[in-house]
Amino acid sequence: METDLEAKLLKYLTLDRENWHRYNSLVGAKIERYSKEYQSIISSLPDYIKDYDPEVINLEEYSTWYCTISHPSISDTEASTIKAICHRVHQMDEPPQDDPVIRELSIRHWATTISDMAYEVTIGKRKMLEVEEAVQDYTQEMQHHEKQYSFVNNDALIFEQLEERKNADKYEWSIPELQLMMGSICKGDFIIVGSRPDGGKTTFLSTQAVHFAKQLTEGECVLWFNNEEAVSKVRSRQMQAALKWTTKEIEQDVGKSIESFQAKLGKGKIHIYDDNAMTVYDIANITRQVKPKIIIIDQLWKLGGLEKLQGIERFAKLAQFIRDLAKEHAPIIATTQLDGSADGVKYPNMGTLYNSKTSVQGEADCILTIGQDPEEGDIRYFRCPKNKLSYADPQFRSAGAAIKLDKEKAQLISLIGKQHRVN
Repeated sequence: METDLEAKLLKYLTLDRENWHRYNSLVGAKIERYSKEYQSIISSLPDYIKDYDPEVINLEEYSTWYCTISHPSISDTEASTIKAICHRVHQMDEPPQDDPVIRELSIRHWATTISDMAYEVTIGKRKMLEVEEAVQDYTQEMQHHEKQYSFVNNDALIFEQLEERKNADKYEWSIPELQLMMGSICKGDFIIVGSRPDGGKTTFLSTQAVHFAKQLTEGECVLWFNNEEAVSKVRSRQMQAALKWTTKEIEQDVGKSIESFQAKLGKGKIHIYDDNAMTVYDIANITRQVKPKIIIIDQLWKLGGLEKLQGIERFAKLAQFIRDLAKEHAPIIATTQLDGSADGVKYPNMGTLYNSKTSVQGEADCILTIGQDPEEGDIRYFRCPKNKLSYADPQFRSAGAAIKLDKEKAQLISLIGKQHRVN
């Protein structure tokens, strides 16, 4: 190995404790490839780290330890060579993430890690989901290594991008109040809908899914990820929304109801994926296969696939994952719970959102809350305490609206002229 490659490895290996623990075994396994001096330096590092446990390995301090404590009988010539190497590497700039040497080191690490984890799956010591997470982490790290940074100084390019967004497919909401508050949605938009249990989330989603589906052409679809209610109940609610029939009317002749539903929307306009053990990786993989125009996720906070993270950190990462998916594929509407402080509140704020102390608020383009007054039964109160959607009407962006909820037929009924505005 050439000296500059050896130097890059030594520099990267000693940047911090995490790098050392991650890569030292890989570097040590190939130690015979290195020059005699580098072999000696790397071979002695474990003892130094064991004795001093440094957060950052200062190679000049290490060289002093090496020559006086670890190798007290070293010749002056050898000592000078070791100190010169350590000084040169210490003064080096950190190798960039896209450096081929660093990238190869990372590939070796992940190949070893994933191989070991896969073996543990075969003997029952580990779950396959953990391997899937490791592969996802590897993919993200490789993307980081390969990422190219550029600065846009070309106004023509900026114009092209703005034109692309202007001409992107846009989808309208079912009633005027929602359209005024949020405007049409398009690829890249990430909307979180929060309410208390039995607050009307499924009815809301069903009415909007049906309305979006009517705006799609043949072969296009809304993709609904269900990990909450029974799938039969979800489909029944969608049929109610499309046909304006009660559950009793649908169940009188299920075959006829399905035919009427398909005639109304067209076949395959709303795909439902049902899995109580659904992970973020399932959602990503299915989205890439189906290529939907709109994505709906019922109960965002229940998604699996990030179990190595806990609490607030996990929920924040989950929100980031979904936002990236929206940028890549289609607008996403995801539901979550509001906490107990939202009970009986007409217009809940963002602080009532489940795990609101996370960065989920920052990841969402729009947060729509649904509140209610127990004494008003079928009235629901909609408000966007956060709203950065591009096509929202500025006058109504932060307004609130009272909307009638017909649970019997899964309908949202406009009360234009009677809405309560909140600023």
